[in-house]
Amino acid sequence: MKQVNKKYYTSKQVSKLTDVPIHTLKFWRKEFKMHLKLSSSGRRIFEQADVDKILLIKHLRQQGKLTLSGIKRRMEDMKETPKSKEAGKSRQSLLWIQKELLSVKNILQQSINDK
Repeated sequence: MKQVNKKYYTSKQVSKLTDVPIHTLKFWRKEFKMHLKLSSSGRRIFEQADVDKILLIKHLRQQGKLTLSGIKRRMEDMKETPKSKEAGKSRQSLLWIQKELLSVKNILQQSINDK
């Protein structure tokens, strides 16, 4: 796949970039509720985020051997999971730091009291 840095792509360009037939792009656009912008001439155009989504769908379909409903579930999990996992990790990290700071404080207080 060639990497081209453009703002907008036509269906034909996306088909060439992703190696996905145009009829499949149309089907995935409807199935995954992709809302494309319209060009000044009224043609549907893809943004880079749309191309990335198509590449993800293609990868999950071919490498992950997932059905379309499985791909939809996986994409939903990808949206939700990182935020909730990171929040849990951040909280654990903050609690660990708090515990460490309290132990340092106790050590410092003991050394001051011993003098």
